[in-house]
Amino acid sequence: MRDPARAYDYDVAVSFAGEDRVFVEAVVREVVDAGYKVFYDQDEQVALWGEEMVEYLPKVYEERARYAVVFVSRHYAAKPWTRFERRSVLLRALNQPEPYLLPVRLDATRLDGVRESISYLDGNIVGTSGIASAICEKLGSEAAAGGRGGFNGYVPRNEHEATVLIGERPAAWEYLLFSYELVCGIERLHDAYLDHCMGFSHPADYVPVDQVPSTIQRELATVLSVIRNFAAVLSDDAQTAAFGVVGEAGDVPRIIHVASRYVAVYRSFLEWSYRLRGYATPSDEVHEVFAALAR
Repeated sequence: MRDPARAYDYDVAVSFAGEDRVFVEAVVREVVDAGYKVFYDQDEQVALWGEEMVEYLPKVYEERARYAVVFVSRHYAAKPWTRFERRSVLLRALNQPEPYLLPVRLDATRLDGVRESISYLDGNIVGTSGIASAICEKLGSEAAAGGRGGFNGYVPRNEHEATVLIGERPAAWEYLLFSYELVCGIERLHDAYLDHCMGFSHPADYVPVDQVPSTIQRELATVLSVIRNFAAVLSDDAQTAAFGVVGEAGDVPRIIHVASRYVAVYRSFLEWSYRLRGYATPSDEVHEVFAALAR
């Protein structure tokens, strides 16, 4: 039985076929970036160097990881080495009542020994980010259920962890809270950022050729105003009011406000660029001028 107070070497151990590595690595990177420890072969090359694998891997899957995430595919079912890993995962799963095996389906393959009643996630439906988010959510729930809801040393990944951070206020908590608020705000603008990268925008106002100079002047004045807002956010007064002077605690509402204004500046730049790209003009040359200014 799993001891809820036990500290494992790995939060997650992944088991997969080499043909599915691109998908699995994308998931692993997101989980690692979220602050969790993952057993992933390419990240463990030094640790694995010289080890007897038939002894080393069973210990990882049976003893050293909190969960095993198995990426099920026709390649996984066919390979002898993945069958070896799967035996260790199933042995652990049979010997403890709490969930341990977390299967991810990459195609319609069913694995021998894995009960059909066990809930799967479908990687083709939720994608790599969806699988990574689910793993992080599972680990976060596990931490809370085991009484390990204290500060984990990382930037918060959800409101619960942000609340814990504010409650405990470890060293430099102000910057961790700021980072959390900043990341949340920027993630909400990700589609707009992708539009910018793609150069996409809906057609908007028509600009006759003879009005191009005045339009550019207006838009340059607009972006200068955005830059002034950015300078206000970066000002010493705003930073000190939020984060405090050396030896002084920061102010939670002001930290959140400063982060929101960083995001507002970012949004203003994206909206400004979007508007420029959307101007309708009969001249390809003028269109390229607007596009260059937007970039």
